[in-house]
Amino acid sequence: MRQQNEARNIVHGPEELTRIDLFGDNKDIDLPQSRIEHVKLVQDFIEEIKNATLENGKLNNDVIERLRNPDPEPVDIDDPDVRLSLDLYMSCINASEETYNNVRLAIMRRFPGTEVLSHYLVKKLVSDTTGVVSILDDMCINSCHAFTGPFTDLDACSICGEVRSTYVSSALSRKEIPRQQACTIPLGLQLQALRCSIDGATSILYRDKKIQQYYDDLEKIQDAGDIVFDDIFCGQDVLDLAERLNLNSDDTTVIFSFDGAQLYQNKKSDTWIAIWIVTDYDPKTRYRSKHILPALIVPGPNKPKNLGSFLFRSFHHLSAIQHEDNGAGIKVFDAVKKAVVSSWTILNFVTGDTIALIEADGRVGHHGMHGCRKQCKFHGRHKPGSGHYFSAHLRPNNYGVLDCNHPDFDFCSFRFQSSPAEYQESLAKVVNSIDQNDYEKNCKLTGISKPSILSGLHPMYMLPIPLCFSVDLMHLLCINLGELLIPIWRGTFKCEATDDKQTWDWATLVGDTWQAHGKLVAAATKYFPSTFHRPPRNPAKKISSGYKATEFCLYLFGLGPGFFRTVYLENTGGISANWCAAFGLLCSDELPAIKLKTPIAILFNLSKNMKISITSDRSTASISHVRLFILCFILDQRLLELETDVTHHSLQWNA
Repeated sequence: MRQQNEARNIVHGPEELTRIDLFGDNKDIDLPQSRIEHVKLVQDFIEEIKNATLENGKLNNDVIERLRNPDPEPVDIDDPDVRLSLDLYMSCINASEETYNNVRLAIMRRFPGTEVLSHYLVKKLVSDTTGVVSILDDMCINSCHAFTGPFTDLDACSICGEVRSTYVSSALSRKEIPRQQACTIPLGLQLQALRCSIDGATSILYRDKKIQQYYDDLEKIQDAGDIVFDDIFCGQDVLDLAERLNLNSDDTTVIFSFDGAQLYQNKKSDTWIAIWIVTDYDPKTRYRSKHILPALIVPGPNKPKNLGSFLFRSFHHLSAIQHEDNGAGIKVFDAVKKAVVSSWTILNFVTGDTIALIEADGRVGHHGMHGCRKQCKFHGRHKPGSGHYFSAHLRPNNYGVLDCNHPDFDFCSFRFQSSPAEYQESLAKVVNSIDQNDYEKNCKLTGISKPSILSGLHPMYMLPIPLCFSVDLMHLLCINLGELLIPIWRGTFKCEATDDKQTWDWATLVGDTWQAHGKLVAAATKYFPSTFHRPPRNPAKKISSGYKATEFCLYLFGLGPGFFRTVYLENTGGISANWCAAFGLLCSDELPAIKLKTPIAILFNLSKNMKISITSDRSTASISHVRLFILCFILDQRLLELETDVTHHSLQWNA
């Protein structure tokens, strides 16, 4: 264990740790102000995050005082009147304040000695107990952007021109009110609340124990194949970060995750939600709803055009609490230690689906020439006359598109690598673009469109960019795979007019066969235990109307190996026992290093077989089919990341 104050003061002392100290060759590059307007705008957001303090983060003085001087005693809710007030408040959570007050008065009238807290006091108690307070930021009524950062002083939206506020008049006054607001729940108070009870402080000791256990196990292991990956704290990047900072049980590590949600099926309601995941919990509990911390709510109704302006407040606050007390972190009362301690807040990962993540990582997206979110060297292809790139591994016949006429991509010799230093160099090319044409060329070559808003955080307190951006296996396996495979097997997959569907011998789920297959799936419902959440419904009727990820998962990998066997040819890449073996290993709680080669080999062979059967003619029309192959490609990347960790440990032992 470190000498806490001495170690933490070095962060901002005369020998300040830089990124090159923490991450080898990954050194920050001082980038000039870009000539490209929207890149310059992101740089303005980044600069404000770098200079974040609690005072300039829209927090009132009481909240700042609580962050700097937490109550040294846990909140007492054992008093019967206090507990009754809390129970009543939670029961009326979806009712009006008037309803709460009426019930409160009725209780006190019937039981004169009972003191039920007022709505204001019980709401304050809930805030003090949970750490949940809100910061409201004005936003465009059309959801274009929030009025934060460089937009703070604007009176109207910079994109659509809608005014920021409206006026409400009464007989005596005229009041200006915002037309729409986004809600950010700052992280600091929530982290303080986690540790103020003995149960909470005990439950988040997992990370410290897990890392120590991992190193203890490594000393006993004789062969790299015996390593078992069962959590993110088995990953070399996270272990290196923990070791360099000498993290202890006082510190907190988190994941930031965000996504859009359509709240109503027949109504425009594109709401965006962000959460914090505290990774100091055991993996079996950290993802449960009661342990998830709210971060941001953007009410819609449209998708934000500048999502970074909404994410700004969350990262601004994170930056502020990371820099508190000269870099020692915020103060928290630890109920186990019965003492106030300093706590670093470390950002491990930022997660999101393909659409969401480009708003945080600043990349061009999956349809760019270099569209991989992990910044690998794979180079896509596009059809003649189109700028829409696909993950086409094979070069089509008679194909003369100059910027993507490279040879076939060989998976077997592919090795995944993601270097923060390379990212910084590529980003510098984009930022230093001299005009719009130069910028578009550099975006295409690098796969980067702008700096990540995470660049405003101190590099010491996070995994470096792009290592902090992970792959998305949930959407990949449980939604994307089914949404691509089923249309291919049904012969409804969108294709070029020159592509004759009559030649698709893999399209066997058609006509009466498809209807019978759907009834067979629906009839299997009674054989699923209730613990399986939601059995798959009849796909012939429901697959295009809100089929859930769990339904796709159970349909493809639970029923698929048996139900698909009679309706497709094996060499068309259907769901087979091999698919399920790879899926099971990828999604298992524990993945032994010795078994890594199994899913790698399976996915390589599946990708190869699919390419041969579905794109056998190598025509440019078949380029659109390759969306399916990128699934295997991303899975291969994840497995190769794990294989790199095994290699790293092997080299250590050999040394």
